[in-house]
Amino acid sequence: MKLIIKNLSIICILFFINQSVVANEVIPVDIIADEMQWNDDKKIAYAIGNAIATQGDKKITANKLIVHLDHEEDNNEIILIEAEGNVIFTNKTEVATGKNAKYDFIENNIIIEDTVTLKRDDNIMIGELLVMDLNTGISQITSAKNNNKVKMRFLPKKVNKNDEQ
Repeated sequence: MKLIIKNLSIICILFFINQSVVANEVIPVDIIADEMQWNDDKKIAYAIGNAIATQGDKKITANKLIVHLDHEEDNNEIILIEAEGNVIFTNKTEVATGKNAKYDFIENNIIIEDTVTLKRDDNIMIGELLVMDLNTGISQITSAKNNNKVKMRFLPKKVNKNDEQ
């Protein structure tokens, strides 16, 4: 009996060690574009024309992506992606669009500017500035300084009367 308990303890410990490794797993960022340029001194990559950066279930597309790597470490870690022109950011549940964006990998947020839309399911918000906190899932959209209002449309889900019984 003691041997079974000892073996179960070892299995549990290995399971939790494995879970912590998976939780800290590094997910690569894949970038494709019509053209790529690299500035080794500044540690900046330029993806120009139909640029797409993908990491897991998150994707950002734009006319141009400017990818900033960590200057202080030689680890190829992306710290910021700037997106210019026809920006589209998607994750599991949302699609956000605008003209320009900054995706901060350190803070794990994205700021999208200029004619912004955010769609979640069939609901939509429209404004001029969108801040998405990818840690908390909270998004905030604001209007321009000229007193335009933020617009929201919620589309109720249709309930089939047969499903209620």
